[in-house]
Amino acid sequence: MVLYETRARYFLVGSNQAQTKHRVLKIDRTEPKDLVIIDDKHVYNQQEVRELLGRLDLGNRTKIGQKGSSGLSRAVSAFGMVGFVRFLEGYYIVLITKRRKMADIGGHSIYKIEDTSMIYIPNDSVRVTHPDEARYVRIFQNVDLSSNFYFSYSYDLSHSLQYNLTLLQRPYELWLSAASSAEEEVHTRSKQDSFDIFEDEGLPTQGDTCGTGSC
Repeated sequence: MVLYETRARYFLVGSNQAQTKHRVLKIDRTEPKDLVIIDDKHVYNQQEVRELLGRLDLGNRTKIGQKGSSGLSRAVSAFGMVGFVRFLEGYYIVLITKRRKMADIGGHSIYKIEDTSMIYIPNDSVRVTHPDEARYVRIFQNVDLSSNFYFSYSYDLSHSLQYNLTLLQRPYELWLSAASSAEEEVHTRSKQDSFDIFEDEGLPTQGDTCGTGSC
């Protein structure tokens, strides 16, 4: 998982372990207090996500009104996302930046959080400061996420082992049917649909052959 940034957006790119399938979250940085997230439902392969990031970089470098923009830059690499939190100002995103494998349960890897990164989302131009914000941040950071917090990519730690084992009793046909339907829905969507959420990032849309969305 990698978090990329422009002046106006964060783009959180996640992938499977083999890095053959990628998903993208677009996070708005122009809202001082609201959390605005757009989930791109399209599943990208490695070539498509590289092309997308390149076009985002080019679009933000050449966009009118963003003089001196450095395009798209890599903010941080992570192993997972803890979530979003807000106090008196805007939202923060909390990412897992270091992990340690602790165990295997039925072939599912269990990890312990070793370190996290807390990143403020709104950019400085829209930030509305509050004198008590730093105090609330310190209180939140007193919760040591690296002490006794665990996670897994494929095993539900919020349920007991007994409960999770009962899921194995579900008919295989039901699981296969649900998986096939989800796969078909993803792959029948057009590329145009998947790029719609990036239209304001300077990406070309259908019928537009220019690299920045305008000729």
